Amino acid sequence: MRIVPALFFLTVAAFVAGCDLRSDTAKREMEKFSGTPTPTMSPTPAEPPIDPSEVVTVDTATVGTTISVSGGDKKESVTCKTFDRLMVNGNRSVVTVKGACRLVIINGDANQVNTEAFMDIVINGSGNTVTYSRYVNGKRPVINDNAEGNTVEKASSAEVTGTPSKNKSAK
Repeated sequence: MRIVPALFFLTVAAFVAGCDLRSDTAKREMEKFSGTPTPTMSPTPAEPPIDPSEVVTVDTATVGTTISVSGGDKKESVTCKTFDRLMVNGNRSVVTVKGACRLVIINGDANQVNTEAFMDIVINGSGNTVTYSRYVNGKRPVINDNAEGNTVEKASSAEVTGTPSKNKSAK
């Protein structure tokens, strides 16, 4: 007779142990915090080092003038002699820049600006293409693109200035 109550007690104990007595809200809260592993953080890829032959050294304390190319459908060549600012105001212009510029500002659409080097660029238009071949004082340029469809690429010196170059670098 003692066996029947013992079996009954064991059956009831197994049933109670197998039941989840938490409320539905508690179950959902626990499911939020369990079961999903934390993703591992991958390191940010390091940028390739800058080749010393692609560096133009400039006295950044020098304040230059503002060079302006205004109007549409222009084709001009300009030179940043003393760390000047360049402003391109218009649409569909092609501007070739020799020397290192402090700042390039493009206000317009579908312009093509080929520069040797610049420190900062602000693009306030769409469909503009900017290429540069060298880095000012070994630093990558700061790019502020305020519209869509613009491209800023690193190119070889020959592609930008039209002069032959021994260096061919990837874009």
